[in-house]
Order: sequence, then structure tokens, then C-alpha cells
Amino acid sequence: MSNFIVLNSSHSEEWDTYLNQMDKKDIYFAADFFRLFEDDDHQQAELFVFKQGEKLIIYPYLLRSISHLPAVIQLGLEGEWYDISTPYGYGGPISNVPVGAERTELYRQFSETFTDYCREKRIMTEFVRFHPFIGNATEFQDGLTTELNRNTVYMDLTVGSESALIQNYGSNHRRNIRKLKSAPFTIRKSDLKDRIEPFTELYYGTLHDLQADPFYYFPQKFIEDTSLLLDGRVALFEAMDGEKAVAASIVLLDRPWMHYHLCGWDRAYLQWSPTKFLIHSAAVWGMENGYEKFHLGGGYKGNDELFHFKLRFATQLEPLDYYLGKRIFFPEVYERIISLCDTEIAGNYFPLYRHPFFLNQNIMDHALK
Repeated sequence: MSNFIVLNSSHSEEWDTYLNQMDKKDIYFAADFFRLFEDDDHQQAELFVFKQGEKLIIYPYLLRSISHLPAVIQLGLEGEWYDISTPYGYGGPISNVPVGAERTELYRQFSETFTDYCREKRIMTEFVRFHPFIGNATEFQDGLTTELNRNTVYMDLTVGSESALIQNYGSNHRRNIRKLKSAPFTIRKSDLKDRIEPFTELYYGTLHDLQADPFYYFPQKFIEDTSLLLDGRVALFEAMDGEKAVAASIVLLDRPWMHYHLCGWDRAYLQWSPTKFLIHSAAVWGMENGYEKFHLGGGYKGNDELFHFKLRFATQLEPLDYYLGKRIFFPEVYERIISLCDTEIAGNYFPLYRHPFFLNQNIMDHALK
């Protein structure tokens, strides 16, 4: 008898029933969050549930077809092939078993079973964005390589008062927050469903200013779906100059945690540092509504200027470690694929066959040189 089941997002109620049995869980593991990233052709959400009686390990991921990718086509692989990845955010396997020998053994058995499943399913590679709060990158998984990608920042919302919150800010942040009353805008909490267009205008403008990676250009439909699928678990905080939004941030909610998700601003108001006020106001709201931690995330690339900006909201706390995980289930086939690609261009991109450069050219241009 099989000791695992695999659910898709159409079984969202059963999916979330398993999720709710976890001691530590978050919105990033929920069926509705994964539905945001599905498409009909090449990408579907799955929840792998490993069971031993009441002992569970669950692992949600996106099952992505790779048979249509240029490198795979060129290699002439027969049948359907896939890879798996956690979506934008955080994830990885989680368990309802307390830390200890029993849990370690459960993860060992899970790893064996999951590896067999992936090989049977012809899943080429696995890419995991582990959860900094849960710390699940340390769990044993045979063949999985983990690497520290960057640090992330969170705010402690259990300090008891707004003044105590501010005391943990860096000196420059404290000065800016105290000037809030003289700023030409006010902060309000809005319903994202009613503010899709103002938010996306600010968001895309900010991405353009930052010359951001195309990865971050989520379509407007993604924002719309976020407002609908995560209704009641998403909030929009806006800085308003009269009726004009000059900065806005989407915050994801799943007690006891909040997550700073997406944001945008109007360059004309940057002298007032509106994002500082947004983060502060969201933190105060969270504190007043019983949340314990507000996760701000990390930098754009490593521990950069954006990371240090966020760090100055939590000078009393050690940053969290954010790990990535990578695994290749068919190493010989993967090596044949990357032999067709120019690895000098792609660097350590993983999986290499999904690098944008190779998706937009004939990969044999390199192979024939």
C-alpha cells in the first residue's frame, strides 16, 4: 500500500486540511496561493503528502512541463518530462512531527519515496525556495544541495506599543517616521480588489525605474487573482496625496505572520520616503490586530542597499537565513542538455535549460560552434 498521495489544486479543501495539521504553516503553502501560478498548458500545482499514520510531511510545488523547451526538444527525449519548483515566495517540505530523531527518520523515508516518485514521473530537476521562518532547509533530503542565497529581515510585533516599535528602528528611520505629520500624504488600508489599476501603475513604474528582472513583471491578472483568491488574507496599504496613490504595498496575512509582498511608488514623492511610512503603518496595524511577526524579505540581489533599508526597521534582531535547494533526478540526461548550452552565459542559473537566453534562441548555435 502506498504511503503517499498527490493532490492537485482542484482538491483545495483536502489540501488545506493537511496543511492545517502542521504546527508551523503559512499562506505560501496554501492551495489558493499556488493557484495564482498555474496555467492550463505547462504549470500545475501539486501537494505531495507523505504519511505514516498521523505523522505527515507535506510538500507543495509547481509541476512544470519541460517537453516544449528548446533544449529538451533538441535532445529528442521521448514522452512527457517535467521539473518542479516552489513559486515566488517561500516553501519546501514541512512536517507535523516535533524536531528529533523520529522526525529525522521520517524525512529520510520521505526523501527516498519522493525521489522514486520523481524518477517515475520523469521529473528532471527540483528547485526550492525554503521558508526563513520555518527553517526547513536543514531537514535531511538525500541528493538535495542547499545554499545560502541571502538574508531576510522581520519585525517583532509583540513589543507592545508603537513607541517601542520605533525604538528598534535605525536613527534615520526614526527621524523620518516622526516627520510623518508634515508629509503631504496620509496612509490608509484599502481593499486590493478596488485598487488594482492604481497599484499596478505604481508597481510597473517602480520596476521600470529599478530596471528590474522580467521575472518580477507579474501581469495585472496576477494582481487581480491575488485579490480574489486570497480575499481576507491580503491587505493593501497606500500612501495618498488627496485621491492620488503615491506609494502602495501588498501585504499577505496568515496569523501569526505578515509578509511584505509587492510594492510600488511615485518617484516624485521619494524625498518623503513613503515606503518607510507604509511599512511602519502596516506594522502598527499588524501589532494592533494580533500579528507577531512582519516579514520584510531581503534585498534585490544579496545583502544590498534594499536589504539594509529593511534591516533598519529591526536593528535589535538577527536577520534570517534564506536558502535555496537544488536537485537533479536524472544527472546524465541533464548533463546532455546543458552540453548544448553556453554555460559561460548562464552562470549558475538553475535549471540551466530555463535560462531566458536559451529560451529565446536556437541552442544549437552554441553546440555547432
